[in-house]
Amino acid sequence: MKFGIWLDFRNPERWRQPWEQVYEETVDLAVSAEELGFESVWLSEHHLTADGYLPSLFPALAAIAARTRQVRLGTAMVLASLVHPLRLAEDAAVTDLLAGGRLELGLAPGYREQEFAALGVERAHRGARTEEAVGILRKAWTGKPFAHSGEHFTFDEVTVTPVPGRSDIPLWIGGGGKAAARRAGRHGLRFLPDLGTPPEVLEIYRETLAAHGHDPALFPVTAIVTPGVHICEDADEGWAEIKEHYHYLLNTFQEWFGAPGIPSADDLPRELFLVGPPDRVAEEIRERVKPLGDVERVIFFGRAPGLPAERARRSLAAFAEHVIPQFA
Repeated sequence: MKFGIWLDFRNPERWRQPWEQVYEETVDLAVSAEELGFESVWLSEHHLTADGYLPSLFPALAAIAARTRQVRLGTAMVLASLVHPLRLAEDAAVTDLLAGGRLELGLAPGYREQEFAALGVERAHRGARTEEAVGILRKAWTGKPFAHSGEHFTFDEVTVTPVPGRSDIPLWIGGGGKAAARRAGRHGLRFLPDLGTPPEVLEIYRETLAAHGHDPALFPVTAIVTPGVHICEDADEGWAEIKEHYHYLLNTFQEWFGAPGIPSADDLPRELFLVGPPDRVAEEIRERVKPLGDVERVIFFGRAPGLPAERARRSLAAFAEHVIPQFA
């Protein structure tokens, strides 16, 4: 099994730093991930947030690409419903060329009401717009002229250049529901299920792959089995160090989903996170991936919001030294 880290460049008011510092530290952390032996670095996208959750994935990926050589670079996820597919095709192709063919493009419809309202996109159309974008991307990256007339996008004949360094950039669909699983399966795409996605959704994905002529054995999933990992010798001391940052992380997502917030860090469901010595964390990862079937890669947030960069790096170094070798 391979491991990747997930970064979001957030800068919460409670722990606010100069923006330049946040970006420098986060790119440095991605570079460290390669040096430590992580297989991939993934960036995720949101818009118009109070904490600056990364809104522009491709410039950040290009910055990381310029300072790395081997680590895979992924989006988890591009909010495909909020951007024109032709622009997405161009941005992805340029980034893939700068990265030497290391880009993996994850697409998701999005969910946060404020983003759709501010950017003028009907939220009800998000799934259909994402699915339509898949076909446009595949045609765009051939470098051949094509036109498109669809439900949400229509344009006369165009030619998209440059084209990626490979014949195709690996495409992923993200989500936690049956619609996302079927969307990925229909198009023969990789699937990156949300945290907590039940095993039956993954089974629907594999059944849909097979029904559309794709061999499920060729499509192992990447899993998010925990939002965060914090390696430390004493689990209680480590939890005291990290819990306020995880509380912020979880409460922000709860707010965006319209769910009740968690009153305090002491009320946080500690079992969601993996905090403790390396062997205990490794064993918990094994238990969490068992119900998911063929899992190729596990990713988790490499830096909790507001956590000092050196603490994040210390935990990642311990994970790389003591946990990754157990899955070699």
